[in-house]
Amino acid sequence: MKHPDLEHPELGILQYQQEYDWYEGKIEVQQSEILIRLSTDERGNVAAALERANNLVEELERYAQLAKEYAAVMLLQIKNETWIDDDEQPLTPEQFQQRTSLESISIDAAGEISFYHNDDDLFWGHCILVTMDSENNFIGAEIAG
Repeated sequence: MKHPDLEHPELGILQYQQEYDWYEGKIEVQQSEILIRLSTDERGNVAAALERANNLVEELERYAQLAKEYAAVMLLQIKNETWIDDDEQPLTPEQFQQRTSLESISIDAAGEISFYHNDDDLFWGHCILVTMDSENNFIGAEIAG
């Protein structure tokens, strides 16, 4: 099945990535260009993820900031107690947030959104993944990769 590129007024051009079965594009969030990925459903249709993206795009800056704040709440204690070098001082929530940067957002067909952050070596190069459900509730923050 041929998947043509999608052109969206806010998300720009989204190109189908056959090896991952998703559409991918670039969007500016928090003064940085990040990847946005929209997964297809079991029939190869991207409509559900695209509708979710349409509903999210006006609030994307706010949700991106809330995702960073949620990551700090959920992971700061782990950072300061377990992932700290001998010569390193414990971080405040603000310092934790300043060190992380959003790299990509993935939206699946069920409406779940994953915010992937660069950790600036807070967790020795691992990704910080924050997940939001289809009702815009943050449901998880973890160290991934």
